[in-house]
Amino acid sequence: MDRLRKFWSLTRREKLVFFEACILLLLSTLSVKVIAFKHIDRYLRAHWNQHSRARIARPGHVKIDIKLVNLSLCRAASVFPWKSLCLSRSIAGLVMLRRRGISAVLLAGVKPFEDSSLHAHAWIRVSDGVVDWNSDGSYDHSSFTVVLTVGHESLLDSSRNVASLRPTTPHSFE
Repeated sequence: MDRLRKFWSLTRREKLVFFEACILLLLSTLSVKVIAFKHIDRYLRAHWNQHSRARIARPGHVKIDIKLVNLSLCRAASVFPWKSLCLSRSIAGLVMLRRRGISAVLLAGVKPFEDSSLHAHAWIRVSDGVVDWNSDGSYDHSSFTVVLTVGHESLLDSSRNVASLRPTTPHSFE
């Protein structure tokens, strides 16, 4: 009952972005679990790898839109009975940000452990010097070797204007 009350207290825009996050998170989770990743990668590169989208981000609203996307993805992840992987969240986040005209790059990397196992993680980088709102800050992305990049490459070169959009609870993906 408390969740329902919280949902009705959201603004119309927050509800719409929440529904978008639910649908995209569900689709990306199912895709990661069912479809071979080479097909997902091909789709992302064909449809979401362009430098600019038709819709241009509103200059003063970029930070607000990024925070709303992250909050909506966190809310959507908490609604589902399964734990969403960082790869699923990153795919959904990339699509949501790019639909809003915000330049974003999806990165996936691996980090070896002493026992010869690998730890994988996916995250999104966005421009405009957005502050990292992840409260735990446990991930040092410089320790990961990037093996996948989807998005415009020039964002990676402008390191002074780059911040990370990470899920609130990091997960390994398979």
